[in-house]
Amino acid sequence: MKAVIRNTSRTLFLAGGLTLAVTAVQAQMKIGDNPASITKSAILELSSNKQGLLLPRIPNFTAIDAAIGTDPVDGMVVYLASGTAANDGIYMRKAGAWVKIASSADASANWSLKGNTGTTAADYIGTADANPLSIRTNGVEAIGVQADRQLKFSTVNADNTLFEVLMLSGTGMVSKRTLPQTAFKDLADNIFANADSAHATFNIGENTTTGEVTINAPIMAPTATAPYGFMKKSDWDKLQALSSGTNLSIADFITAIAAGQENRGGRITYDPLTASYKLELVAASATQAGIVTTAPQTFGGDKTFSGAVNVGTTLGVAGAATLNNTLTVANTTTLNGATTINSTLGVSNAVTLGNDLSVSGATTLNTLAVSNGTTLNGTLVLNNVANAATAASYDVLVREGSTVTKRPFDLDAIAKAIRTIQAGTGTTDNVNVAFKTDSIGANFDVQATANDVSFNLPNASAVDASHTAVQRGVVSTGNQSFAGNKSFAASVAVGTTTPANSTLQVNGSVQMRITKTTSSYAINDTDNTVLADATGGALTITLPAPSVAIAGRIYTIKKIGTGDINNPVTIQPNAPAVTIEGGANYMIYNDWTFVTIQTDGANWYIIRK
Repeated sequence: MKAVIRNTSRTLFLAGGLTLAVTAVQAQMKIGDNPASITKSAILELSSNKQGLLLPRIPNFTAIDAAIGTDPVDGMVVYLASGTAANDGIYMRKAGAWVKIASSADASANWSLKGNTGTTAADYIGTADANPLSIRTNGVEAIGVQADRQLKFSTVNADNTLFEVLMLSGTGMVSKRTLPQTAFKDLADNIFANADSAHATFNIGENTTTGEVTINAPIMAPTATAPYGFMKKSDWDKLQALSSGTNLSIADFITAIAAGQENRGGRITYDPLTASYKLELVAASATQAGIVTTAPQTFGGDKTFSGAVNVGTTLGVAGAATLNNTLTVANTTTLNGATTINSTLGVSNAVTLGNDLSVSGATTLNTLAVSNGTTLNGTLVLNNVANAATAASYDVLVREGSTVTKRPFDLDAIAKAIRTIQAGTGTTDNVNVAFKTDSIGANFDVQATANDVSFNLPNASAVDASHTAVQRGVVSTGNQSFAGNKSFAASVAVGTTTPANSTLQVNGSVQMRITKTTSSYAINDTDNTVLADATGGALTITLPAPSVAIAGRIYTIKKIGTGDINNPVTIQPNAPAVTIEGGANYMIYNDWTFVTIQTDGANWYIIRK
């Protein structure tokens, strides 16, 4: 089928005609056993005694219906594999719907529109899964049976005087009754609500004499006996005043504050002179939780600052200090313990370290005095370095004891001790080497003077200067032809300067020989594609003898013209013992049909068709 689609597209593109496109569709394909034997009248033939045709297996029709859209293709066949044995099977698209191709047993199990006979208690109308059953008229659901067996009526007629109701008995039988509308109105009029603090819980009372129904509800109160209920009007007024901007007295809620709140950062005190309450916040200390004030304080417990920390005066750190972000110090800083800085350290003043300093980020120091070991893992910028260089030169850092100084590195001392070899005109201290290519010269030639050496290299070509013999030499940047067989041990890339990613990589077009014949033809080692025109009659294409030397060789033979299946193209090996896919010959009946074959050195095999 791939060959059919590809050939059709090519014919349409090149010829632009409907007749050739229809002709291309006549191409044949055979899959399975006996590929050399094709039934003349079959466009697609399957042959096997142990394999079958596997249709597309779909779980439902949702996706395929969406793909088909409003243009259904009748004749399409699929296999429904939904997991429900009663529904699964082969379906064919017919008249815009999917029709199951059922066996006689399946057909007898279906409900007939004319009624069924021979039913038993096991027979039913409905669904065998968790989906609801829909009974419709004119395509609109009228009655629905839900998955939980509830019954749904889509439309119920209204009546202002009478109600038709369905009564369900204890055995599940449904019967219809008629009730007046006033029955429901009288029932609603006899229901009363009663809110009373005496009621501990919600309850419903009924007067058997008058038929009145009373709903009793408690009043909300902070007691175990009334954990829920209605809110009193006085409580509502207080909350309403709060929402409108009026302040509540602290006495209104002080009873709700438990004892011991002063240990949590604040306390409430009462002033007898002013007869008022006030809330006091306690300052935090080493043992007391509270707020941060502007007075000197000592805090207890570990504290973590995830952002920048600014210290406006002296910072004294007696223990280890770990800074995970930027530290800005505007005054003298004394660090007596080990200090680890995991980010950038910027210091604009003198820094004195009495212990180890470990810096992982970039560090800029104007003056650094270290009395102990120092580890710098990031970038170190030294603005003041002792400079011992006296002339413009290549400067290098040299360690002298514990001091690093900058010194010049002069190349003259090294250059004077070595005689250089370079191209071009030089002095007596230089040897000048030149490589010249000469496409006329027949051999390599070396010329030398006192300080000049020239290598003349001929360009390789298919013939020499006299055009009588091949010429060996170098590969130039111009056009060249090489004589003799060439073998490459590694991969080859053509049309690109990057290394090949395959044994042969061609970054561009590929040109191979194509031969057209109207009569029988014997393929040779220079052929690649053979177009067999059978318009005038049947013809035969003979393959070369397979051998180890040509193992892997590929040929493509295609039948063209305006002939018919009575003018076939016969592809045959050149020896009786040689086969094509196990057969003596291979036949192409339909025009515009091709086959690609390849040899393993002993026989020929079909690769593509």
